[in-house]
Amino acid sequence: MRGRSLILIFTLIVAACGAGGQEEVAVSQGPLVQVIEAAPAGAAGAVRASGLVGYRREPSLSFAAPGVVSQIFVDAGDTVRRGQRLAAIRRISVGANADEAALAQANAERDLARTQALFDAGFVSEARLEDARLAVERSRGASVLAAPANGVILRRAAEPAQTVAAGTPILIFGETGSGLIVRASVASADATRIRVGDTATVRVSELAGDPRQGRVTRVGAKGADGTGAFEVEVEITGVEGLRSGMVGEVEIDAAAAANLGNIILVPALALLDARADQGSVYVIDAQSVAHRRAVRTAGVTEAGVMIVEGLAAGERVVSAGAAYVRDGEAVRIAAAS
Repeated sequence: MRGRSLILIFTLIVAACGAGGQEEVAVSQGPLVQVIEAAPAGAAGAVRASGLVGYRREPSLSFAAPGVVSQIFVDAGDTVRRGQRLAAIRRISVGANADEAALAQANAERDLARTQALFDAGFVSEARLEDARLAVERSRGASVLAAPANGVILRRAAEPAQTVAAGTPILIFGETGSGLIVRASVASADATRIRVGDTATVRVSELAGDPRQGRVTRVGAKGADGTGAFEVEVEITGVEGLRSGMVGEVEIDAAAAANLGNIILVPALALLDARADQGSVYVIDAQSVAHRRAVRTAGVTEAGVMIVEGLAAGERVVSAGAAYVRDGEAVRIAAAS
């Protein structure tokens, strides 16, 4: 009887050892993953985007009447002053009353001669003299295009002897007094974090040296129809060497990030089935078992995906290899490199 009991106990011990061995084999054969500890995002990171440098105001200059371009006095890259003559056309229709036209021309020429004499004596400004010259040009059946402000000619869109309709662009003008800006497109999630007045850093790859400082002056009220992206305008404070059309990389310190509540950062590879602001991650428990968890996101930064719901700081999340894991499956955790 005693011998039979010993045999039974030995059999149970062997069975238990066998089951433990099978469990160890099962764990050892689970998928190998990398794991990180979910961490608070703090200020949620800066918003990064790129866009084109340009003047805040870059109007297309045109004539209000149709005609034939007779002269263009400037070229692309020229710096001009307010009121300076830029181009002239011969109007196709001057007017029906020839006597009135001749009288207007005579008066304009007489006024120009008087203004010229006063200018030579130092009694009137150069701007007043330029106005008198424009009046003579107009009285002779010509339309003159003048600079609306101090600025630079960005592009010529017409040439002499070209017939143009009213409103046809002749010159593309950059108003230097309006300041240089970067117009960058950001995702809708990032646009909610940006406020007018946020500071920014601007880098232009074509220019060496320290990055330029900037400030957000406008956040678009409506996203683009095709992409849903919002345009953000960043004013640049140091404009030396900058030209319209350069590519600027902006980094915006989004001061409004705190309005999103507690934000957790995880690597982009940790997020599965991402759709809009929804997705899922695998959380690892103390027994190295993976549990799939739905989360809500608020955009992506250079540091990772911002999680605003569904995850707590300190939880272990699969950061690499999540595509090979099943819910409830034991995993092997790779040693940190």
